[in-house]
This record gives sequence, C-alpha cells and structure tokens, in this order.
Amino acid sequence: MRVLFVLSATLLVAQQSNPDANVVFQSQTREVLLEVVVRDAHGKLVTKLDPSQVSVYEDGVRQDIKSFRLVPGREVRAEVEREIALAATKPDALHLDAAQARPPSNPLRTVNVVCLILNDITKETRPFAFDAARKFVDKELRPDTFIGVFSLDITGLRPVFPFSNNRANLMKAIELASQNQLAKLNPDTAAMLNGLSISTLGAPLASSGAITTTVAPGVSVATSPGAGVPGRVDGASAQDPLGTRGDMEDATIRGLFEIDALKTLVKQLSELPFQKTVLLMSTGLTRPPDQLEYWDSLIKLAVNGGITFYGLDVNGLDPFYNPIETAAAGVQGVGAMSQGQSGVGLSAGGKYAPGGSSTIGPSPAEQLMQSMKQTDFLAFAVLSTNKQEALREIAESTGGFIIANTNNTEALLTKVMEDVDTHYELAYRPATTSADGHFRKIEVKLAQPGLRVQTRNGYFAVPETGEGPLTTGDFGALLALDAKPRPHAFDFGAKAFRFRSGKGVSQYSIAFEVPIANLTATAEENVKKHRYHAYLLALVKNAQGEIVDRVSRDVPSEVGDDYLPGLRSDKMIYEHAVNLSPGHYTVETAVVDQEGNRASTNVFQIESREQPGPDVSDVMLVRGVHTLDRPADASDPFEVPGKRAQPFVSTTLPAGALPYIYFVVYPVYPEEGQQAATLRTQFLKSGRVLATQQSVLPQPDSSGAIPMALQPIAYPGDYEVRITVELAGRSVERSLQYRIAAK
Repeated sequence: MRVLFVLSATLLVAQQSNPDANVVFQSQTREVLLEVVVRDAHGKLVTKLDPSQVSVYEDGVRQDIKSFRLVPGREVRAEVEREIALAATKPDALHLDAAQARPPSNPLRTVNVVCLILNDITKETRPFAFDAARKFVDKELRPDTFIGVFSLDITGLRPVFPFSNNRANLMKAIELASQNQLAKLNPDTAAMLNGLSISTLGAPLASSGAITTTVAPGVSVATSPGAGVPGRVDGASAQDPLGTRGDMEDATIRGLFEIDALKTLVKQLSELPFQKTVLLMSTGLTRPPDQLEYWDSLIKLAVNGGITFYGLDVNGLDPFYNPIETAAAGVQGVGAMSQGQSGVGLSAGGKYAPGGSSTIGPSPAEQLMQSMKQTDFLAFAVLSTNKQEALREIAESTGGFIIANTNNTEALLTKVMEDVDTHYELAYRPATTSADGHFRKIEVKLAQPGLRVQTRNGYFAVPETGEGPLTTGDFGALLALDAKPRPHAFDFGAKAFRFRSGKGVSQYSIAFEVPIANLTATAEENVKKHRYHAYLLALVKNAQGEIVDRVSRDVPSEVGDDYLPGLRSDKMIYEHAVNLSPGHYTVETAVVDQEGNRASTNVFQIESREQPGPDVSDVMLVRGVHTLDRPADASDPFEVPGKRAQPFVSTTLPAGALPYIYFVVYPVYPEEGQQAATLRTQFLKSGRVLATQQSVLPQPDSSGAIPMALQPIAYPGDYEVRITVELAGRSVERSLQYRIAAK
C-alpha cells in the first residue's frame, strides 16, 4: 500500500491562536427580570396594581420579589427609538464584548404576537388598508414583536406571511399582497421566543372540489373554489360572496364563516403565554341575529385566552360612507321589502274581509304574523348591516378599541402598540441557580380576584455562553433536549474532535453531520426551488451537570430543483471549537428540522486530560482540503491559510469515498535546543499491517502547530491508521479505525 503525503507542510501551516484567548468564564443568573401584563375580566389593562398582591413562583417555589414597577408603553417606544438612533450614529456600538453587552440579569421580555388580518378588502378599500398595514409594520415593529399577516374571507382564514420579526420581509410581503402577487408561504414552524409555536391557521382551498366546514354547532356549509354561496344567482363570487347584500341566509353564512375562522385563531393563540393582539383591518364584521350566542362565545373565548382585538375600519374617512346611514338604509330596504312582499302575498291569498267588505285583506292573526316577520327582518338589518358596530364590539369587549371614520391612522396605530407594550416589570433572585439548561416554570399569582396575568411561562436555565443571546432556534432545540423522552425523529451524527492542549485547557471541535435526506424539503411554487431549514445546538455540561459552553447554528437554504437529487445523497456538516479544562463532560446535541417541525437528539461524552510533551490531535477522516477564498479563522482548527478541511463525523464511509486522514502535531521542544520531530505512520487492514512509513516533520508555524493530511487508497474494507510522533526521547500515539463500505 502506498501512502501519499498529498499536502505539504507549507500548505498546512496554520496561524493558530492561543487557546487561552477563547476561554469562556461562566456566570450564574443572579436576577430574573420578568415582564407581566395584567387585564381585568373585560380585557382592559390594569395599571394600578398593589405590589403586595403579587407573588411569583419558580418550579413551585415562591420567590422573593426585589422590585416591581409599571412600565408604560411610551417608555418602551422611547427606548426602542433611542436604540435605533444609537445604532444609526454608532454602528459599532452594538458590537461590544460579550461581557460588556450582556446585562447581569436574565431579562424575560414579553413577546408580542400580533396577527394582522386583512378582512373583506374591496377594490375601493384596498389602497387605504395596505397603506395602514405598511405604516403599522414600518413604525410599530419592536425587537420582541412578531407579526403574522393573514387574510379572512368566505373561504376562511389563511396565512399570507409567517410570523416574523424582520421588518424588510414583512414590508415586502404586504407590498406584494397589495398587488395580489404574493406566493403561498408555509407558516414558520420555528418557535416563538420561548419555544412555543403556532400551527397553520387554516389552509387555502383545494384547486377543485367542495369543502364542508362546520362553522357552528349543527350548521354545515359547503363552498366551492371560485363560487359564491350555494343557491345565489345574483353575481356572487369568492371576492364578493354575497352578491347583492341583504339576504338573511347569505349574511348569516358569511358571519358564521368569519366567526368560526376567528375562533380557530383565538383557540391557537390562547395556548401561548405571550401578549396576543389581533389587528383586524376590515370593512366590518357580520353578527348573524340568530347566532348571537355563537358571536358571544367568540368574545368570551378571546377574553379568557388573553387576546385583545383592535379594529381598523378600512373605509376610512369616505365622504360617501356612513355606517349609521348604511345601517338605516338597510333597515328601510328590508322593511320596504317585507311590506311589499306581504302586500303582494296577502292580496293574492288573503281570505278575511271584515264587515262584509269586498276588499279581501289579512286576518288579525295573519297581520300579527306579518308584523312579527317584519320585526325579524328589521332586527336582522340592525344587527347585520352595521358591520362597523360589530367590529367595535369585538374590539372594546376584549380590551381594545376601533379606529374608524378617519384617514389619520398613524397616531391611533401608535396607541395600539403603546397598549401592547404597557406592562409591569418585576425582578427576583431565583432560589435555584444551577445553569443546567432545563426549563424553569414561572407562575405569577394575584390576590385580587377577577384579574388575568399574561407573562412567560418560564425560561431555560442557560448561562451567558456561546456567541450571542438565545435565539428562537435555540428555544426549539432546548425544548427537544428538555423533553421526556427526548425525541429522535431522524438520524444524525455528533462528535468532539480534540486538538491543542496547554495552560490548563484543551481545544475541542464539536461537529455535526446531518444527512440531507433526513430533512424536510418544502417546494416553493413557481420558482423551481426547495427549501431546507435546520437548527443545530450543542450544550457542553461539566460533571455537575451545568452548562459551560454552547454551540449553535441556524442553517436555512434554498436548492434549485435541478440540484435536489444530488443534494439528497449529501450531508450537512458543521463544526465549532470550544475550550475545556481537564474533567468529564457530557455533550447534549439537538437538530431541529424547521420545515418538518421535527427534532432529534444525541448525547456523547468527553474526557479532557492534560497531555504533557509532544501533543497530537485526534486523528480524523476528512472529505478533502478545499481552497479557502478568505482569511483563515484562527479559532477553527480545520482552517489554515488558503485551505480548509471538512471532517467526516462517521467512521463508516460509503463505497467510492476518497477520504483524507487529518491530524495536527504540536511539538514541545526541550530547552537545550530545537530538535526535529519524527512521524511514523502505519496502515492496517483487518488487523494486518499493510504499510509503514517514517519521515521527519516540517517546522511548525508561529503558533507551534504542524497540520498534516494523508491520503490512503480507499478500497472496501476495515482499516486502522496509527500515528506516532517522537521528539526528544518521548513519543505520543494516536489511532483511528474506519470502514469503507462495499458497493
């Protein structure tokens, strides 16, 4: 067997940094800062709460509250504007050292979930509605606010754009929606800030066929795509389902669809512990007069779920639109219709002629019945025609308000977010300070009856580790690691490769290897692409079970359909270096398939030991050494100037694989003078020595490292490579066993 030293020392000499420079000093959570929103039984904000009536529990243990104050929404807005101004004038101000940027507390900010719903938008109201939506997103988006855009019509409630905190993406989505150009998008299955997700709120109708939806107990309605309400022959359509308005049956059906869709939304939002707001931009809602209990159940469900509605009448300040006059006209029209119908019917079929008169008229009983029928029509008209009043009712009954009869919406939309941002802020020092990554359940209780609390239901005990604060992806992965039993929806590999040691620490590279075929590919219509999205997380815990480091990576990608078959046979690989002192460590890893809403977990161990004398890293398989078109990352042991090695996590490779053997030598020279280090390499197949080669190692780089790569032949079989480094009478040996599969 011939062993090829395909990469010379000049190609693999790296500018390795001092591992001590990357040592992470852990700090315990000294204080929890919790935001709390309190509302009364009618959904109204409570802003005068006695602190003595508030108690907070963590994992069932009452905590000592250190501070408690009301934070008005205008204060939050001012702080956000200050941060924006600071970022604009000092671009580097937000890129401080971790120790400077992170506060000593663990702030559990209230997440604001805002559902922006465009309902019954007509050609005339479209410009006003979308202009208001753009202004709201552009000026009112907060760092902890997630906005989802939905549409509501006779076909139901459909997601237009997933919940997002990205202003540019939301603005683009609204712009496209205003032009009816928005492609269908799946809701984001990434968790909200504490890991909870909201599922698809309805789905677009199928391309053909009828769909039957139960909209109220005992009421079922069948609708077909592109068609109006069954039985209508007056020009009804999906855009204008009622055609000529005023018919009780059709208006009732429409109202039931709206109520049912909103109840679906409310039920799903109710499960979230966040500030939940629905901004309904609409021409109004219909309250079916014979289904008022169902309407009231929607309001009750929203209040109990802590969901506040705000209404915006998209008719704006239309000089030709007056909701009261419109309702009155509807009443008069229905009254005239009912009178006309009764007159025609009675003249044709009446039999009662008082006093022997030749004029045939209704009997007293028939007159009473007709009067009752007319009263029903009038009641229907009052309740269903004034759609603005229904919008007002659902808003004011859940703690919000309506924006109507005005074109100047900016100040009132600002008031919406000031309401949303208003909260109490309390701080406590947790009785349990172990940073083990587990979920800590929080419960806030009030002594005063009839009040409802909205706050986070807990937090993950993760110290200030990693490259930044926790993200939404981290929370989803932490949920998987905290689950019992832990999920394993698909296979992936995870391993730690040991590199340099010195001055009390050793450098390890935590590596992930995820088969692409195990991830969900979501087709993007009309663009001939598929979307993948994986999130990787590793928690490194010491022997006491506390987190000492965190590795995370968000990996979204889009792949052209032409490349999809080849990609599915490939693997996603990511590695990141950490520095560990001697001791035993447990590494808990999770991979979340965001597109498939699935997760898998793995656990492995690290025994970190000091190794005096000449040191050699672990021996590993790599796919090859590729050209690096940027400066090498000195903290990444797989990178050298101009080159980068990509490791295999698995030691069983498919047939046809052409791996390299990669390792790094760290010689320690005696004080009396620098000596040459020697390298002996042995290759064995099925336990039999195939080849032995010995050579003198080149000089190390300025950091004292000598990266090396070897390329053996790769026929199917079981192999072992043994690396021995000798220097000044001392030797260190490393070995690796691997397999090349047969075809």
